[in-house]
Amino acid sequence: MDLKRLALTALLATACAPARAPNSISGQLQGADGAFHPILNPLARFTVIEFFSAHCPCQAVHDARLKALAERYRASGVYFIAVDSEAGASIARDGAEAVRRGYSYPLLIDPDGALARSTQADYATYSLLVDTSGRVMYRGGIDSDRSHLRDDATPYLQNAIEDALAGRSLRNPEAKTLGCSLMLR
Repeated sequence: MDLKRLALTALLATACAPARAPNSISGQLQGADGAFHPILNPLARFTVIEFFSAHCPCQAVHDARLKALAERYRASGVYFIAVDSEAGASIARDGAEAVRRGYSYPLLIDPDGALARSTQADYATYSLLVDTSGRVMYRGGIDSDRSHLRDDATPYLQNAIEDALAGRSLRNPEAKTLGCSLMLR
């Protein structure tokens, strides 16, 4: 194979290869309260990042489960945040949404969708479990339900948190996300 053909083949293989999500997350984003918040709480053992959509029925259905998980694991050092990466995200809209939904954790604004893109968050309720160094341990859905909650749903995110807190290897470091497509800017 000549050098030009080899170079073209390598270029095409690189261009067609699936993008890899980052192995580490850091930084801060402005919250719906107007203040800047760290993406990772330096005092937490783990951080859960959940990608939010104001219009998604799957998001609305899962709000109660997310709030319950945040409450259940707060004392164990698990910090929760929701991130709105969609077009139309604003302090006013997200502030109203956070209050209406009764979130006890910050709703942050990803103004250009950079965090969503870098972590391959394509759907609402896509969640990450991140350790203190910013290493992504889990990525995927909250559970196996979409818009109708069932008691027998597989609790992917809860299992990941439980495994991480116990120092075990995660049963499923990745799971399918069942939510609306994020409308990124």
